[in-house]
Amino acid sequence: MRSSCFSMIAFVLLVVGTAEAQVCVRVDKAKDTLSDEDRAAAALHLERQFELAGKRVTPDCPSPYTISHIRLGDTITVTLSGPEGQREGTAQGLGDLPAVYSQMVRSITGGRSVVDRSNVTATQASAQRVHTDSYFYARLGYGGIFSNRVYGKPALGFGHRTELDSFAIDVSFLNVQLDGNNGYSSTTSATAGSLLKLEGLYFVHSRSNSTPYFGGGVAYGSTSVGSDAYYNRTNNQAYSAFRGSGLQGELTAGYEIARTTTLRMFVQADASLPFYNVTSQTYSTTSVATTSRRYVPSIVISLGLGWQRNHR
Repeated sequence: MRSSCFSMIAFVLLVVGTAEAQVCVRVDKAKDTLSDEDRAAAALHLERQFELAGKRVTPDCPSPYTISHIRLGDTITVTLSGPEGQREGTAQGLGDLPAVYSQMVRSITGGRSVVDRSNVTATQASAQRVHTDSYFYARLGYGGIFSNRVYGKPALGFGHRTELDSFAIDVSFLNVQLDGNNGYSSTTSATAGSLLKLEGLYFVHSRSNSTPYFGGGVAYGSTSVGSDAYYNRTNNQAYSAFRGSGLQGELTAGYEIARTTTLRMFVQADASLPFYNVTSQTYSTTSVATTSRRYVPSIVISLGLGWQRNHR
């Protein structure tokens, strides 16, 4: 007797569970403005989304899901009502409907995330994906190399900047402070620069035509101070230039104007903080006598001009 009761309870639970897993779809023709052909296709697409959510779709069921579409131009307002509540969405044209159905069914069935890369609608994509401005630029300026004294040198550089409203990625190359003495004078010869520099920048007034900005990053650079084989007749010793290369930290602050045009201008200050020391060796007549080390940072103030490739 007890076994029969348990069997009956299990059977009832199985029937109830199966009924809950079953769904069916109806189109509310009184409120729907699509053609008969589009209605049939819409019902099939919606049924497919319920199947992907783990539901068993049947031709008939006690509590069907009802869908309707109101079309105005290219905009279609979709309403889905059923046992688990009501959901509304907006599609941009018939081709956008499957993504809307996917989000609605996921929301109703409480499954995985409602929106992912597979079902983003045209409206959501245009609102969430931010356009970028991209331009190349060249810079000219003047800077200082800080060693045993400050060496003032002209500077230049080239780069490419990709901007959102508030942030930018700046990749620059051949950023150098030039030595006009060509290394022949040990008292004034000095060079510094980076072969490649990568920075992130933040714009204070993101939507303004002109705005201050600041940021930082890393670069691979090199530094040289003094000339090679400088000979001191007093103590019969020769001195090599102070040289070094490696990674260096970069700090940047500037002001950009004409952000709404295809031609950009900016004034920028850059500080290079090497993660290495430059070294120099002192030679006697027979061997290396001593090795000296210095920390040599540098700064540059420059004027930049950019030409834009993709203007929104």
